Amino acid sequence: MTMTQSRMRRGSTLTANPSQGIRVHRTAALRRTAAGRYALPLTIEHNGLALGPALLVLTHTEAAQLRAELNRLLDEPPTAPAGGSSE
Repeated sequence: MTMTQSRMRRGSTLTANPSQGIRVHRTAALRRTAAGRYALPLTIEHNGLALGPALLVLTHTEAAQLRAELNRLLDEPPTAPAGGSSE
């Protein structure tokens, strides 16, 4: 378990402040790998400092599951977050 996972399990809350905590940001368009999988380029930051690039690589099945979950969430109206900040 990573330190972030450990902290989240202890009940810490997410913050919309990009200079706090570990963040993962999309950096470029989705592309296909040589093996036919989908690769989403990301960058990882900790307290506003870039740690490095990463790729989220998904099979067709995993990408379809993610798409279904995103569609479900996008069909729901947004709710106001507790505390008034947004992620």
